[in-house]
Amino acid sequence: MPGMNLLQCRPVGASFEIPWQVLVTLVTVAGYLMAFLLIPRILLSQKEAGATFAWILVIAFLPWLGALLFFLIGRTRVRRRAKRKVRYRVAINQSLQGIGPKRPCCENSVIERLAEPCRSIARVAARLSEGPLFPGNAVDVFVEGERCYVEMERAILGAERNVHMMTYIYREDEAGLRFREALMKKAREGLEVRLLVDGFGSHALGRRFVRPLEEAGAHFARFMPVLPFSPHWRPNLRNHRKILVVDGRIGFTGGLNIGDEYRGRKRRLGPWRDTHLELRGPAVWRLQETFAEDWFFATRQDLISLDHFPAIAPAGDDLVQVVDSGPDHAHENLHAVFFTAISRAERSIFITTPYFVPDPAMLEALKTAAFRGVDVRLLLPGRSDMRLVQVAGRSFYRELLEAGVRIWEHRPGVLHAKTMVIDGTWSTVGSANMDIRSFRLNFECNVLVTGTSFAERMQRIFEDDLARARPVTLESVRRKNVWRRLSEGFARALSPVL
Repeated sequence: MPGMNLLQCRPVGASFEIPWQVLVTLVTVAGYLMAFLLIPRILLSQKEAGATFAWILVIAFLPWLGALLFFLIGRTRVRRRAKRKVRYRVAINQSLQGIGPKRPCCENSVIERLAEPCRSIARVAARLSEGPLFPGNAVDVFVEGERCYVEMERAILGAERNVHMMTYIYREDEAGLRFREALMKKAREGLEVRLLVDGFGSHALGRRFVRPLEEAGAHFARFMPVLPFSPHWRPNLRNHRKILVVDGRIGFTGGLNIGDEYRGRKRRLGPWRDTHLELRGPAVWRLQETFAEDWFFATRQDLISLDHFPAIAPAGDDLVQVVDSGPDHAHENLHAVFFTAISRAERSIFITTPYFVPDPAMLEALKTAAFRGVDVRLLLPGRSDMRLVQVAGRSFYRELLEAGVRIWEHRPGVLHAKTMVIDGTWSTVGSANMDIRSFRLNFECNVLVTGTSFAERMQRIFEDDLARARPVTLESVRRKNVWRRLSEGFARALSPVL
């Protein structure tokens, strides 16, 4: 009979089979029904128009995958999960008050004596991150991973009281073994040794590698460990900071993780270009404070004591602020600092970043600075380990070049440095990229240095990098074929959720 091909009469007890076409239809309809129900929730939970549109776009075209991604990394759940970090940060700050006069401080008069744009930047940083401007520091800069590793290892082996290391990525390779041996040596000598790694970035770091470290007496913890089946795990909460503090007096921070690629030892990646700092002086206090907050969050162990926060004598002439940023703060601290620096610049803006996905405010700040006649130069990667992010970043080239911004792409190898120099008087080096993830989702840490001496060193490094880089011209961007423009446009539409 007509119409009996899909549903046939069968004997009692026979199995009933649904044709695959019907199953596909049901799954598709269910997916779009779920997408329809999720869209109101996205509209209510997202504050940024770009992020809202991107989530709706993903869910509309890929309903099942989009729904899974939203529940996994949706902004509402990220903010809710960060509240525990806020409580722990407040608890640490309350403990620090008990140290009293030992805590370094800087009077507002020091900031007010600064010239623009340094004064405005310092005000914003001090207001948002509660990070004072510390005088009396010595800052050294490293552009080669191996040289920096040597100094970090020397500092660890020279420790007398405690060693605190925090990193986003820790590899089980030659570099990882090297630092593990140094940490184990100090732990066996009876020093307090702590290693904190990000649960997502260091997910491959296994118990077999960590066990000898703990058996030597060191303490190990993961920041938000990877627990895929736990309702509390959120991969978007990533601790991207890289901090080493020795005896509360020597600090290292910047872009270097722990792994052979950061020494340029991975042939497939080629030479590795990064920037890392060594600090001595009162500003190290803030690095130690940042580590203590994150360790408390991961372990609930309070590290506030005079052994960890000693009185620190001046070590140099550099004015330094340490700014931490993340979803546990009420504001996007580093976004505000970068925006202020770019907006207040009068002569030059030199930016190096491996991941360039600016939000509309940052994009307009860069273009407006160029319109004002400021010399704006960007050094971006020629190749990247995050291809989709690089494609999204290239979608901004044309409007920036048309505004007068000049762009170079690094070669050879991988660019991983995150630096900015303003007017030859102010600089920053740290873990934060010029992208939405660093500004809004990651836990980051940057060092701000006020003064011409350090800024001139950073400017010379930047100019040396440009000499080896490839300039991007407006003509080359205009010659892109339609497929490249389409791929860049699609990646840019997804940029708020990258």
